[in-house]
Amino acid sequence: SKICTIDAHGASLCAWAPDGRYLMAATLSPRLRVDNGIRIWHYTGAMVFRQPIDELFHVEWRPAPAAQFPQRASLSPVPQGIAVSSPAVSAKPAGAYRPPHARTRPAADSSSPRSLSDMAERKVFGGGRIVPGAAPVGASPDMLAKAAEKKRTRNRKKAKDVASTGEASVPAPAAAVALAEPENEVEALKRVRQLKKKVTQINALAARRDAGEALEANQLSKIESRSQINAEIADLLTKFSSIST
Repeated sequence: SKICTIDAHGASLCAWAPDGRYLMAATLSPRLRVDNGIRIWHYTGAMVFRQPIDELFHVEWRPAPAAQFPQRASLSPVPQGIAVSSPAVSAKPAGAYRPPHARTRPAADSSSPRSLSDMAERKVFGGGRIVPGAAPVGASPDMLAKAAEKKRTRNRKKAKDVASTGEASVPAPAAAVALAEPENEVEALKRVRQLKKKVTQINALAARRDAGEALEANQLSKIESRSQINAEIADLLTKFSSIST
C-alpha cells in the first residue's frame, strides 16, 4: 500500500540507501545549473537531510553489504524531520494588468479617453465611450436623429445611382502612362507582340459578352479600347515595315 508522496522537484538523480529506508534525490549539473544540492527523505516522507551545493556533478550512496541490514520484525521509528521553508508567494494584485513602469502612477479613470479617435468622439458626443452598434453615451436625441437622416440620405442617393446606370458607380480609370516610342525594330517588335497579346485577351472578353455574360465596367472599357490598340499596331507596322510578326 502507498505510504506517502515525496515531492523531489527538479531532481535529476534518485537512489535508495543500501538499508532501503532512505531515498536520496539530487539536482546535478550540467542538466540544471541552479538549485544544485542533495535531499534525503525517510521512507515515511520526512526530510532528514538537505545540503545545497553551488555546482554538483554526481553523488551516490557509499556501498555496503546487505548483511549489515537484516530484516526487522517491525518498521523503524520515524525520525525527526527538518523544517523546510517554502518561498513566499506574493499575492496577485487585483484588477487589470499594469506594466511595471506604470504601477507607481495613479490608476487612470476608465472613463478617460485612450486615443485621439476616442477624444474626437467624446468631443462630438459630449463624453462617454463609443460602443459599436450602440448609441453614443451623452448624445442628444436631436443628434441621433440627424445622424440617422444623413445615413438614409446616403442610402437613397446610392440606390438612385444604381437604378439610373444599372450598376454601381465605378470610378474612372486613371489615365494610362504614355509609352515611349520604339527607337528600333527590336523594340517595335516587342511592342507589337505585347499589343497583339492584349487584343487576344480583349477578343476573349468580347466573346464572353456576346454569349450573354455580364462583365465588369473595367472589362467593358478594355473592349472599347480594341480599335485604338489595332490602330497602334498598324502604325508600328507601317513605320517599321521590315518587322516580321
